[in-house]
Formats: sequence, structure tokens, C-alpha cells
Amino acid sequence: MSQLRYFDDQHVMRIRALGSETVTIGRVEACQLMIEDDLVSREHARIDRDPDGRYRVRDLGSRNKTFVNGQQISETLLTQGDMLRIGARVFEFLDDTLNEDAIDLSFMTPDRNDPPGTEWVKIKSPVTLPLTRYGELATLGVDAGYPARAEDVASAALGRLMVVLGADRGFVALRGESNKELRPVAHRGLGGGPTVARMPVSQTFAYSALLQSVAGRYPQKNGQVDAKSGFASAGLVAPLLYRKDVVGIIYVDRPTSGQAFGESAVQEIAAAGAHIGALMAEASQQLAANEGHVAPAWMATLRRMQLAMTVPPESNKSFDISVKLVSGRGRCGDFFDVVYAGEDRVFVLAMDAGGHGITGFVQAAAIRTAVQTALTVEKGSRDLAAVISAINRTMHARRARQLVTCTLLDVDPPGGEIRYINAGGPPPLMLVGAGRLVTLDQPSLVLGIDMNYAYEAASVDLPASFRLILHTDGLPEMSNAAGEALGTQRIHDLLLDPAAFGTPADVIATMVAACDKHRGGAEPDDDALIGVISHG
Repeated sequence: MSQLRYFDDQHVMRIRALGSETVTIGRVEACQLMIEDDLVSREHARIDRDPDGRYRVRDLGSRNKTFVNGQQISETLLTQGDMLRIGARVFEFLDDTLNEDAIDLSFMTPDRNDPPGTEWVKIKSPVTLPLTRYGELATLGVDAGYPARAEDVASAALGRLMVVLGADRGFVALRGESNKELRPVAHRGLGGGPTVARMPVSQTFAYSALLQSVAGRYPQKNGQVDAKSGFASAGLVAPLLYRKDVVGIIYVDRPTSGQAFGESAVQEIAAAGAHIGALMAEASQQLAANEGHVAPAWMATLRRMQLAMTVPPESNKSFDISVKLVSGRGRCGDFFDVVYAGEDRVFVLAMDAGGHGITGFVQAAAIRTAVQTALTVEKGSRDLAAVISAINRTMHARRARQLVTCTLLDVDPPGGEIRYINAGGPPPLMLVGAGRLVTLDQPSLVLGIDMNYAYEAASVDLPASFRLILHTDGLPEMSNAAGEALGTQRIHDLLLDPAAFGTPADVIATMVAACDKHRGGAEPDDDALIGVISHG
């Protein structure tokens, strides 16, 4: 799922999901994302989805321009972890379908001298911040799943911190074998894409946090920024701490911005360095424990819950239904249900609560019960949007909500169409004949994020004979021993083979065989559920 993460005018963290619709960012109310900022033009920039599913940002002739990773752009494709700056506002682009690029630290110059004309501000301790800022720092690790790798924790925390600080690029690195070596583990805005700004920074600034255990702020003299210095115009660095030991550094900057970081920013990054270091250490310890006896026992409990919640779908004269679950070793929680509205019409529900443990299971159970009750009481109501919107409002009111993806379809052959709402799941696929594949791609926001989100059902005409295929994200994310994911393209190529247009059991057998071959004996981390419904 693709989304933008940012702070609104009240300094509240917001998430804006990106779908097929255009999102215009600007100062007027007609924009889909309005910003009250004098530095923002009336219609400043626009984000569109290309035919291949990638998102592209375009500057609309704005007065103060649009920047991606600190570099001015007219238009460019967005990649995972890109930082988009419009006026004084920073947006983090997240897309869990894209792999994070390798970190390129070539922008760090090999010299040991400070950039010319710079003035250091260094602190050791104590760190004093307003309580509201401590509250923001306390949320830095919330986006990482459980259990998570230290690298995943660092990446999630860095992204949030950069939105808090308004930074354009940054990285987290661990101390290498020697005191003058860094091993980068997470970054934002420093991949190998075309939008990467290469404005350099001196190693003496970055390494000071490692060698002197100090946090530093790096504006030009008198707090003024000189973009012509040949170095990044403003930067922050702090030691990454674990039990008072310096284990690495965290660095962020604004390569070409005319705005220096504020006085409190150096204290914030110093506090963040200690917090993120502790989070990474805790994640490593938990992961090691889970690899032993804790994870198998915990997973066995979740599996029993999943089995208790699973009701095998039944076929009838109109529909042949088959379901297969490929179990993951570290995460589970995929579900597939059908609700008949007569002999020749069926509602289909697919959900993924994987990675959220019992809380996710409880929410999945609540969603399933709500959907089944609504469809049964309303005797097959076609208003899917009303059903999903009511559930969304209920989920939003829960303080401990988790992200549970949900796809609901109304399959109506006599009416000649299929209607569906996909709240965060992979797009359903439909074989309408041998070698003819249709992607039901109109994503909606995951339930519980925006109480007022306007869910709308999409519709597609149904032929006399079809194979409807639903799967959870564990299928395309299934990796082999080399870490290469199966990917959506391989799934599509497999289904486009004319021989794939068989019975649901045959379709599933073909897909599972391809998964097994790709994995080559590697055990999947997450559940992969496949459900196939045929008619005609």
C-alpha cells in the first residue's frame, strides 16, 4: 500500500493513502491535500499513479518549487522512503510493494575538515525537551511489526523522526569494526534513484558523534544558511546509544534548503539517538528469544486461534470454491469467508491480520462478524460502501486498533457484474478465459485510519465463465533463500498461461507448485492464503 505521512496544521501525524485518483497538494480547498502555508502555491504539486502502478509527483509551476530528497524536481517517480518537501512541509512516501534501495553514503567527503564558514553547536547531556516533543519521540518505533529486526525498527523510527524534524535525507549507521567505520542499516532519501541529492557533508561532522559522543547542529555562521558553500546547508547528527555506549550514529540534513534547523532540533535528535538505540537492541533481543522457545509456543497459540476461526467455504451448483493456506513461520492471521445470498450470488471476504497477534485476530473476528451480520440481516444488500464505512467508523473509535486489510466482493452472475471494495489488500484477480487476466485494482484506505473516508464500490462486468482469485500479501512477498520475493509479475505470468484456466483446485495447485519451486525449501515468514471461486 502506498501512502504519504506528514504533520497537519495542528502538528498531528497524518497518513494519506494513495490510490488510483490524482492527489493535488496546494493552498486552496479544491486540493485533495490542502496546506495553509504562504510558501505553498494555490495548486503546488500533483501526485498521479502511472499505468505500471508507480507514483509520480509533478511540480505545477509553483513559486517556491517542489523538492524530493532535497533536490528540486519538475517531475519524478517516487520510491520507498523518499522525502517530499512542499513549502515548509515534509511528506514521507511509503510503499510496502517497493524494496528499499541500498544505502549510498558517497555524499560523505573523505576529508576531515569542517565545511567552510560553519559554526558548531554541540551538546552532551542533559537533554531537555517539552513534554509534547517527548511524546512524539516515544512513538518512533510504533510502525515496526513484532517481532522485528533491528534494521526494520531503525527504518521505521528514522522515517517518523525526519517528518518530526522536517529533514530531507538521513541515515542510521552502526559502528564498524574500527572507530572510523560505519555500517549503514536504514536510510531515507539516500537510495540510488534519480531524485537523490548528492550535496556532500564532511565526515568530520558525522564522525564527531561517533568519536566524541556529542550531538551537533550544523548551520552556517550566525544561524544563516549559505547554499553556495558546497556542502549540505543544514545538518544534525547524534550518537546512537545503548546503555550509554555509542554503537553508531543517526544523521539527517537538508541538502539545499535555505532553512537551518532550530535550536531544539539538536536536543531532539540527541534524545532520538538514545531512544532508537534502545529500541534496536530490544528488537534484536526479542528476535533472538523468539527464534528459541518463545516464538514456536506463541505461533502455536495463534495457529489454534486461526483454526478455531476458520470455516471452510462450501461450493454449490453455481460456484466451485477452493482455498489453500501456506503457513508462515513467524506470522499468521489470514482468513477467507463466503456468504451466500441465494444459490447464484455470493459475497466473498478476504482479510489479513498477520503480524498483529491477538489484537489483530480480535479485530479480524469483529470485522468478519459485522460483515456477515450486515449481509445476512440486509438479505444481500448491494451497498458494500455502507457496510464497510460503518465498520470503518467503529474501528477508528478503537484506541488499540491494528491494520487489518479487508477485501469484500459481491459476485452476482445473474446481474452480470462483480462489485468490490479493497481496503488495503492485494488486488483480486479474475481469469475471464484462457490467457485472459483482469486485475480488480481500485484500492481503498485500510480500515480505522480515517473515520470520514469515503469508501466506494467498484464494479466489473462478469462473463458467463470466470475464475476469481484472491490472495494475501504473503504470496507475492514469499522469498527464496536469496531473499528474492516471488512478486506480482510472476503471479500474473503464471495465470496468463492458457493451461491455468482450470478448476479452482487446479488453479491453486498450479500456484502452490510455483511457490514451492520459487522458495526452494525456504520456509515463508508470513501466511499466504489463496482462494479461488469459479462459475461456468
